[in-house]
Amino acid sequence: MKAQISSTYNIIVSIGQCRNAKKFALSEIEGTLKEHYSRLWDYGIEIKRANPGSTVSMHVDHTLDGSLIFERLYVCFKGVRDGWVEGCRQIIGIDGCFLKGICKGELLAAVGRDANNSMFPLAWAVVTVENKDTWKWFLDLLMDDIDRGSGNGLTLISDGHKGLIEAIKERVPHAEHRLCARHILANFNTRFKGEHFIKPFWRAVKATTKQRHEAAMQEIKELDRGHLIISWRGTLNVIAGLFK
Repeated sequence: MKAQISSTYNIIVSIGQCRNAKKFALSEIEGTLKEHYSRLWDYGIEIKRANPGSTVSMHVDHTLDGSLIFERLYVCFKGVRDGWVEGCRQIIGIDGCFLKGICKGELLAAVGRDANNSMFPLAWAVVTVENKDTWKWFLDLLMDDIDRGSGNGLTLISDGHKGLIEAIKERVPHAEHRLCARHILANFNTRFKGEHFIKPFWRAVKATTKQRHEAAMQEIKELDRGHLIISWRGTLNVIAGLFK
C-alpha cells in the first residue's frame, strides 16, 4: 500500500499511516454493510412489488436486548421460476459456497439447465451456516416454488455434503439424487492417480448407453491393473537394490 501510494500520488507515507487508513476504510465498509442488512425487509418488499408472485423469506434471531440479528434469507423471482417450469429440463444443481467478505456466511443456490444447455439460476439463499437444517429449509421453499412436492420427476445434483444428502432424503425422497461428477473426480484422483485415468473417467460419465459406460469402466480397471503391476515392479526393484 505504501509503495502504491508513492508511485501513484508521489507521496511518502509511513507504515503507521497506511495501517490507520486501512483500518478507517474497513470500518466504513463494515458500517455500510451492517446498514444494508437492516434494509433487507425493504429489499424483500421491493422484490414483491416489482415482480409480483416472487418468494422472499427471511428469518432473524431475537436477542435479549430486543435487537434483531440476521439468520437467513431466501429469494426466488417469479419470472425466473416460471422460466424454469416452462422451458428447462427437470434437473437442478444445488450447492453452497462461503461468503468471505466482512459479513461472513454461506450462499446456497439452485441452478437449472435451459434448452441451450446453459446455466439457469433458479433460487438462492444467504445463511449463517450450511448444515442439514438450513438445507431442509431451502429445499422446502424451493419445492413449494416449483410445485414438485416430494420431488416426483425431478433430478437433483449435488456434492457429498452430509447435511445436504440427509436433507434430500427427508424432504425430496422421490427425486433422483446424483453426485456432481467433478466432486466424484476429486475423490477419484485420490485412488486413481495419473492423467491417463481422466479421459476414461469422463467417457464413463458422459456415456449415453450402458455398453459405452461399461467399456469406459473396464478401461479404467485395466489401467489400474497395469498401474499396480508397474508399481509392484518398481517396489521389488527397490527392495532388490537394497540387498545388492
